[in-house]
Parts: sequence; structure tokens; C-alpha cells
Amino acid sequence: MRRKKQISKNSVLLAGLSLTLLACTDDNSKKQKVDVLPAALLENYSFTSQAFYPEGIDFDKKNNRFIISSFNKGVVYSLSPDGKTFAPFITDDNLIAALGVYTDETNDRIIVASGDAGASEKSGANGSTAGQKAYVGFYNAKAGTLIKGVDLKPLVLAGGVFPNDITIDENGNVYVTDSFSPVIYKIDKNYNVAIFVNNNSFAAPAGSFGLNGIVYKNGYLIVAQSSAGKLFKIKLSDQSVSEIAGLENVFKAPDGLEWSGDNLTVIENGLGEGKAYLLSGKSDWTSASKIKEVVLGKKEFPTTAYAADNGVVYVLQSYLGKLLGGDKTQTEYQIKGLKF
Repeated sequence: MRRKKQISKNSVLLAGLSLTLLACTDDNSKKQKVDVLPAALLENYSFTSQAFYPEGIDFDKKNNRFIISSFNKGVVYSLSPDGKTFAPFITDDNLIAALGVYTDETNDRIIVASGDAGASEKSGANGSTAGQKAYVGFYNAKAGTLIKGVDLKPLVLAGGVFPNDITIDENGNVYVTDSFSPVIYKIDKNYNVAIFVNNNSFAAPAGSFGLNGIVYKNGYLIVAQSSAGKLFKIKLSDQSVSEIAGLENVFKAPDGLEWSGDNLTVIENGLGEGKAYLLSGKSDWTSASKIKEVVLGKKEFPTTAYAADNGVVYVLQSYLGKLLGGDKTQTEYQIKGLKF
């Protein structure tokens, strides 16, 4: 659950961390540059919607708005930079749990990953449809209309599926993690689909979330494996997979990933401790170390983040733990910001 971007919570200053809490993941550095004026962003955002339970967040610079997905409703909303307008933007019957969102400004698209964990409004009764949907939608960034829908389920012949987070390389190839199957999908510029890598290191126990957040840089992917509490590096050139060393026991449930300059922000969701971590990589991310850590909160269940040009990492507070426990009473949600 990213539960990318590619962040939010009850914040605590930890030693050495200059933290600014703001209120209302996808990584800016993974995107090609777009010549637009930056939007003026507030310090705090909040929005109200009965049982919305957001999951993914990004910011569309060209159209000057946050893009926020709903795990429960299977709809994507937009939020204006002044925080005054929060409204449905993308509706698609194929979006069951709307998860990772990616603003592809280069191609004027919004990309949305969707699966079914059996807990959403569009899910079958008593979770009967869990793990049966694997869909990625490509939408016009200005109008929210469907450009292309891609069904990934035929690629996985056995086991459940749950597409989660999204990134793009400099050639326009899209990569999507799957939390229920140990695979990363690849969708090329012509919407041809394939399994890019299938690796047992990505597998998770039944009922758990495996692969989650994903980012791209310098010819490789970095992915979070939530149930194992690990990060992996995958080279595009040969699909080789290696665990990033130096992070043993640092986090329990890594979710969203977001580049913060040359460092990496990792959001740990409420299945862990609900924290944000700033990591520094070594030897092209063969290994990494923790620079800073801040407590955000289990109840608030941070999932994903957007790193703005002003240096603030905006964190989505999803409260997803309530939904996964069958509670659909939450009405208020926040986007809070961290400045490392």
C-alpha cells in the first residue's frame, strides 16, 4: 500500500531533524523536467470525505493540483493548491481500490494502479473478489478521461494480484509493483505489457502485502517489500535483484518511496510504526544508511508522499488501518509536510 509517494502523521522531532509539520509519493527526480511555474503550496491541508481512505498522492504541475486516490471508493480526486477544492477527477469502473498515482507531465497523463484487497466499495461480498484484479489506467491529465486501460491479470497465471505503485524510466517505460504476487510489471510506450522481473525475494505470506513503493534512477529501480521490511535494487540492464544492505531492522513496513534530492524518503505505514525515514545511499544504492527518522503515527497510517520543489515532503495520512479492519467511519484526512 504505498501505500506509495510516491507522506503524514502525529509528528515528533527526533535528534538532528529539522521538521516542519504541514497539513492538507511520486518522486520528482524520477520525472522528466517540465517547464511550468511552481504552484504556491500551503503549509497545511485537510479534506473531508466519508470513508474516502486515500492511498496515493502526487502533484500535477501543469494543471496545478494534487492528485489523490481512494482505496475504498476506487475514485481519484483532485485537490487545489489553496486547499479549497477537493473533487472527483477520475472515475473508472475498473478502479476497485485506486492505489498508486503518477503524474506523467511529459505525456500529459495521470497513471493509476488498481487492485482489489476485498475491502473496497466495489469489492465483492465478504472479500470474495480479493486478489483478482490487476489494472492500470492511463488518463488525460487535463480532463481525467480514459486514454488506455491495461489488464495485467493474464500475466499472472497462479495466485492473487494487487498492483500497487508506479514509476517511469527516461524512455517512457512504466513499472508497476504487485503486493500479492512477487512481480514487477512493465508497460512500454505502446502499452505492451510484460512481467519485467519475477523474484521469490518479493514474495509475501498469504494475507500480507509484499512489494509496495517503487522509484527509478540512473538505470535501476528501488522497491519496498513491506512484509519483509526490506528495500531491493533492480538493474534495468539485466533485471538483477539485490537487497540494499545496511538497513537491517531499520523499518518494519516500508510503503511509499520518494526521492528527496539524492536521498530517499521511506514512509513506513501503520502496519509498522508509522514513521518517515531519510536514507543516504552508497555505491549507487548498493547499500544505504539512515540519516533521520520521525514518528508519524500508526493510527494515521501514512502511506505515500510527494516531494515538492520547496523541499517539503507532503505525506498522506490515510487512516487505512481502520478500513482494513472493517471500519468505514473515518471522515477527515490530512496531508502533512516534513522538511528534513
